[in-house]
Amino acid sequence: MTSSTPRLSGVRTFLFVGLAIVWFGEGVSTGVQPLAETWTRFWKMFPPGNSTLAAALYVTHAFEAPLKAGLLILALFGLLSRNPSVRTPLFVSMSLVPPINIAFHFRAQGFPLVSMTIATTLSAILWGSFLLTDEHAEPPPPHEAPRQDIVERAWFGVSAAVLTSMGLLALLAPKTMLYWEFPCLTSTFDTHQSELSSLTVSILAAGSHLTALATASWFGTVGYRTNRTLRQAIALSSIAVAALMCALPLRQVVQQGGWTCARSPILLPFVLLLVGWVAYAAIGRMRGNV
Repeated sequence: MTSSTPRLSGVRTFLFVGLAIVWFGEGVSTGVQPLAETWTRFWKMFPPGNSTLAAALYVTHAFEAPLKAGLLILALFGLLSRNPSVRTPLFVSMSLVPPINIAFHFRAQGFPLVSMTIATTLSAILWGSFLLTDEHAEPPPPHEAPRQDIVERAWFGVSAAVLTSMGLLALLAPKTMLYWEFPCLTSTFDTHQSELSSLTVSILAAGSHLTALATASWFGTVGYRTNRTLRQAIALSSIAVAALMCALPLRQVVQQGGWTCARSPILLPFVLLLVGWVAYAAIGRMRGNV
């Protein structure tokens, strides 16, 4: 018996294109400081009067950029894949961002009209299309994974757990995450408590992206044995996120405060994740699993 080719939703394909464009544009806007200055004004995250805090705000934007790059890679995999079992979990993961932003990011800003209109419209389009369109996938045949695959699957779970923890911290305790991201600025933060609102809002925005990436990683962990393309999407996205975290916010923190300021409980784990994911990709390539 032969399995029929799954029918893909044209609406979902179109939305994957839109999501890819959005993540690319937002990633460039937050990762390049001259554009980040325009970004802060558009989203009403005005730089603090203190120059040190203003510089820290742009580092928090640089923290967002790698997360958006990771989501861009997931959107491209969803766009190029012909398999609904790949497209659906990636689409669901990315669709979490607008409603989470409404519940945390924009609530903290007092629900600004323009931001709320954009986020509400995106939420309605993404989740409305998800509920009204369906892509059925043939169930993959079950098979036992060799012992080495169990170790690799565990690594997926570890990475997902790290992203989940960071996402929850960013959404539920953004000021704590801010302090942990900049351990050398504790005294400055304590002195200028009234000027931290823009920085905490930026942390909340990062929290929605971390949650989306964590959700995709958990999908990849659960479907590790049967969904090779999803594994590849998560691995490549994770490598890009970790590498850009080292190249953007971690580098900026070192440039501004020296290596002693780089001992951030938020940024340093991405160095370890980068090493782990590169090792995973190298081992998987030798075994033909990636």
